Amino acid sequence: MRVTKDLLAQLPKTDLHLHLDGSLRPATMLDLAAQYGTAMPADTPDALRDYMHVKDARNLMDYLGRFEITLSVMQTEEALERIA
Repeated sequence: MRVTKDLLAQLPKTDLHLHLDGSLRPATMLDLAAQYGTAMPADTPDALRDYMHVKDARNLMDYLGRFEITLSVMQTEEALERIA
């Protein structure tokens, strides 16, 4: 089958704009943190989920600060493969 612009236009589409670093499950974050010796701001998946849900940001920098936590466990090829 030849891939053409017409074929691509006809294929079903989905929204692929989903940031990997904002899509980690809290349990996965805790597991990776334990594996890599990384401190987390909470010890249980529920508590970490609550912490990661930004309700108190005064500005964009406050909001984006939480991504430092997710990025801290995304620094190896193995972690990235697992998360993806």
